[in-house]
Amino acid sequence: MAAGVFGCGGDSPPAIGAERGACFPNSTCNTGLTCLSNFCVKVDVDAAAGGPVVDAAVDAGGKDARASEVVPEVAFQPAAHPRLPQVANRGGPVLDSPKVRPIFFAGDPDIGEIESFLGELTRTGYWSETTSEYGVGPLVLQPTEIIMRLAPPTMPSTVLSSLLTDSTSGLKPAWGAPDPSTIYMFVLPQGSIVTFSNGATCCSDFGGYHSEALSSGPDNLPYAVICSCPAAFGLNLTPLQARTTTISHELVEAATDPFPSSNPAYWGTDQANIIWTLVTGGELADMCGFHPDQNFVPPGSKYMVQRSWSNAAARRSHNPCVPQRTAAPYFNSYPTLNAITFGAKPDDFTTQGIRVPIGQSKTIDIALSSNAPTDRRWSVGMYTYEDLRGGDPSSLGLLLDKNTGWNGDILKLTISPKKLNPELGGQAFIIMSRYGEIGDADFQTNVTMGLVKN
Repeated sequence: MAAGVFGCGGDSPPAIGAERGACFPNSTCNTGLTCLSNFCVKVDVDAAAGGPVVDAAVDAGGKDARASEVVPEVAFQPAAHPRLPQVANRGGPVLDSPKVRPIFFAGDPDIGEIESFLGELTRTGYWSETTSEYGVGPLVLQPTEIIMRLAPPTMPSTVLSSLLTDSTSGLKPAWGAPDPSTIYMFVLPQGSIVTFSNGATCCSDFGGYHSEALSSGPDNLPYAVICSCPAAFGLNLTPLQARTTTISHELVEAATDPFPSSNPAYWGTDQANIIWTLVTGGELADMCGFHPDQNFVPPGSKYMVQRSWSNAAARRSHNPCVPQRTAAPYFNSYPTLNAITFGAKPDDFTTQGIRVPIGQSKTIDIALSSNAPTDRRWSVGMYTYEDLRGGDPSSLGLLLDKNTGWNGDILKLTISPKKLNPELGGQAFIIMSRYGEIGDADFQTNVTMGLVKN
């Protein structure tokens, strides 16, 4: 709803995002306000300590020292915060009856382990937790295909898509008739990489990808390519873990967005959170790809998987990266952004961000919120797009006044852009909230981000 609809008794209505003003386009308001019925209202939140607010005269036993009466505790209230993004459905189909056909090159030592892992995906809760809310059905494992030659050290991406088209065509196709509900999954051995015409290569720029190939039938064929990159991206995984986490990532995305070129489905965040698409790539597994705790072995499972974005959890302000790896409360640190116009005319649009010209600085609030009390503060760290994607991180200065806090705290972030990132048309900052240490039962990391327009 546009600003100006509300406000009476004055010459102009309250500003968008302000108390009694219209909500921002993504149904959020300034810090300390909540969007109700399309306008911003003040809500009562707990004190900065994040715990129950009680009278100073209450002793450790919960009794009033002046009257010896029990004083009831105030129920915990999560601090007000913006909504988390939603990954949009672009209108294309998902795979309601997905199948996966693994395809290996001869001599791969992990064929048996990967077949066992795929079988585990069909039996455990991981697949339904990551895909069922999007309309994807149970996963069915098909027989393995083995290409009876060693994988070349380097191959163009077109080799694999052409091989899939050729092997599902003709009177007696080697891999059977083309099936658009099957994800044809090429699993490459260590030492074999795929290259693209733009210079991107697996194990340098990505660990795997999914796409679609031409078919002799009426529909294209979804396929995935899994590279083996155990030492890449600083993830400290074993060779097998590198493969199983990449497989889980690409299968979730191939099932929820099987035809990304011709008829995309779940890809890209809502317009108000477009920076998430620009930074992550915008598919469901991509959205959780920056978290240090993105990979884990679910209870009752043998193999490691990657967590993936849940729109349903995000709508409830629960941890959006599923499955949950800890029962600890969900927490996060949210930048206070404004409605800005972004993009090139005539295709510009309104999104959430902050406008700071090159060479200037602006300070914004970072609101900390958790959905239940935490035992201690969490740490807050700042990263540029270039920190995570490569490039010159000095193009954007980021300075926090404090680097820890908990529910109800407000941190101050000073943003100082030095140089335009032409890839983004501005800059991006990523906020990493971290609780505990790797190996702790309650270790958790969560991410938000913001767009800077110059």
